[in-house]
Amino acid sequence: MDIKRIKIDGFKNLKNIDLTLNNITSLLSINSYGKTNTLTAILFGIDFIIRNNETKKNQMMYSPVIPVNKNYLSNTFSFEIEMNVKGEEVIYGYSFLWEKSGKKGKIVSEYLKVKEPTESQKFTFYIKRDENNSFYKPSKTGSCNKSVLIENYELIINKIKAYDELYYMEIIKGINSLKVFIDHDFNAIKPYNITQILDGEVFSYDLSGKNNIPTILYDIQKKRPERYNLIINTFTDIFPSIEKIDVVEIPIIAEKNIHNNNIEPSKVAGKFYALIAKDKNLSTAIDFNNMSDGAKRILKVLTNLEIASNDGFSIVAIEEPENSLNPKVLQQYLIALNGFAKNIKVIITSHSPYLINYIDPSRIYIGLPNDNGIATFYKIKDKSVNKLMNDAENLDLRVGDYLFDLMSGDSSDLEILTKYTEQ
Repeated sequence: MDIKRIKIDGFKNLKNIDLTLNNITSLLSINSYGKTNTLTAILFGIDFIIRNNETKKNQMMYSPVIPVNKNYLSNTFSFEIEMNVKGEEVIYGYSFLWEKSGKKGKIVSEYLKVKEPTESQKFTFYIKRDENNSFYKPSKTGSCNKSVLIENYELIINKIKAYDELYYMEIIKGINSLKVFIDHDFNAIKPYNITQILDGEVFSYDLSGKNNIPTILYDIQKKRPERYNLIINTFTDIFPSIEKIDVVEIPIIAEKNIHNNNIEPSKVAGKFYALIAKDKNLSTAIDFNNMSDGAKRILKVLTNLEIASNDGFSIVAIEEPENSLNPKVLQQYLIALNGFAKNIKVIITSHSPYLINYIDPSRIYIGLPNDNGIATFYKIKDKSVNKLMNDAENLDLRVGDYLFDLMSGDSSDLEILTKYTEQ
């Protein structure tokens, strides 16, 4: 499934977020603006689609994310996602009222539009709903006029997934299986700690954040060796001094049991896995735990992307990928991410000019500073990219440094910055 665009409104301090996603899309702003809120809103919006009805009710009353900014006291959360599902261009969206101040939460709109393969290439409604009526399209030749009984906290897209006869069931299933992962864990040590696998224990992993990277890589090497090689080769492209990384299985031997002067033979009680790196500048291989925090985080991110790809995730968000990294490796890191995650859209958040220096400006969304506490991200206009780059060069600055200088400047600087963006 290929996610092309996401729109969000009415979440915490966010207003009219509209993101067109490339292979890598960057959200750029000063600190404490709304980057993390935007990622959280994407996760919240997709969770609302796939969770059960009771969870939906709880989400409608989840006070930490209900807008409280007096400059934008939105009563409604809105979410829209545009995607390609099995070759079909699809737009799905919904909105609900927050439950607050004695007012009950309820879904007030929902729609599914699919671009028909006709000369007109118009979008046709397959689901249409307002506060009073709920309809879906029952057949290819019919209109979107089949009424469906629905609760205030139910989504039609969930209910009709039981209607096996519907000819657009692949689209319904696709929307009901959307997955997004946010990597906001900067811990570069814990994922590499020794994790014992006992004899007979069934090993499994996901993106829960409790995984052990050496153990996962061992499993990937056994089951999908070509993907393991891609992870390792991508990593060594970023760190060319590393010639080789091996993942090894180390048995854990049970202690000898002495009973009535009889010595029970030692036996294997389990195992753990370790990564061994060969650096061309060192005379001997080293434990990967001795690598830098930046190197460990990059390998963790690549491993998570492989898990996400294998498990059908559509979006992976990485907060501050520059964290713990030497600026010299950022360019190669971004090149690697762009080539590695072919079937996943990657969103990164950053407040580092070094990172932005290596990103196509047309893929950057800027959070314009303001005094009202509202966050809205604006895309740099395609037609302004050359001007932006020329203006930065004329000031003997790189693009990232220039953008951050403008964001940190006075009202005239912000006016210049605004002219580069789509409003």
